[in-house]
Amino acid sequence: MVSKKDEVSNTVFLAELLFIFSTEKNMLDIEYIENILKGKDGLEFQKCGANYLRKKYGGAFQEVASMGPLGDGGKDGYVLETREYFAMSTWSDNIATKIKNDYKNCIDKNLEVKKFIFVTNRKLGPKECDVIDKLNLGNQDIKIETLSHRDMAKALIEYPQREVLAILGKPVSFYDDKTVYFEECRDRQLTFTLSESIKDSMHVYLATIFFVAVFCTSFFYVKADWAKTLCFIVVAALMCLYMLLNINSLRKYKYAHKILYLMVTGKLQTQNEILLNEGSHLTIKRNSTWNFTINKRSINCIKRGCSSKVFLYTQEDGTMIGRCEKDKLNHTYRVDNNFYGELL
Repeated sequence: MVSKKDEVSNTVFLAELLFIFSTEKNMLDIEYIENILKGKDGLEFQKCGANYLRKKYGGAFQEVASMGPLGDGGKDGYVLETREYFAMSTWSDNIATKIKNDYKNCIDKNLEVKKFIFVTNRKLGPKECDVIDKLNLGNQDIKIETLSHRDMAKALIEYPQREVLAILGKPVSFYDDKTVYFEECRDRQLTFTLSESIKDSMHVYLATIFFVAVFCTSFFYVKADWAKTLCFIVVAALMCLYMLLNINSLRKYKYAHKILYLMVTGKLQTQNEILLNEGSHLTIKRNSTWNFTINKRSINCIKRGCSSKVFLYTQEDGTMIGRCEKDKLNHTYRVDNNFYGELL
């Protein structure tokens, strides 16, 4: 027979064991997210950092785009109300110099800087810490802090799953869920301006107009059925020959008429990405007023026993849905505007 004292002792032991297990699992999850952030370079890490800060500060956080030779004014983002300025970097060489230069640019080009925060996914050593200490001593009115990828990972582990996915831009394997992220196909990604789109698409439009005009003319003005049939065969053959001879030019086609339609109707706003062509499963993102990026997004189906590709389609109400190439009817995913899909 077990005494009450032993029962209490066993309960305490189990509680301690569960605490140790959950703590170790939490540490492993933090390291997993930390490694994801560590593997991102340049603009990819800056995008994750901006997503994280936007979630942390809400609408108060303003992201800053670099203006070519003018730079970004020593900041990649800021919070106007608190006068906090953020510089993000993935430099692996001479981080100390990068911190010093970004700090100098920030205080020279911005008014009333109260806090400068250097965001990085690289480890800071003694040299970097010494630079930060000297800068703090040199101007005690401005506080200098660092935000590392580990700091972000520790915060993200407490966030809801969907928010973590939105910030990282990819699924996290330790989440046992039906949510997946439709990743970009880098090989199919293409950035261009509206004028380039019109120029590259004009070849297709002119050829189409010419052959339609020839076909319609022959159809209405040729009376004999055998002559109409012959004209149809000739026009079709000429079209195929034209496409064969101009295959490289035709591959540059960029759906200029669809882009213009989406802009005029207000369906394609700046920084939004929507489905452009359902047949080829291409999406288009409006980076700025006249700049666009075409992507092709897909996932591997997570339905048990299936490994086919899932591509994006548009439903009758205009929302997106993911359909598996193996079973378009039963292997379907509800997809939101951030390209996160949930298996139905």
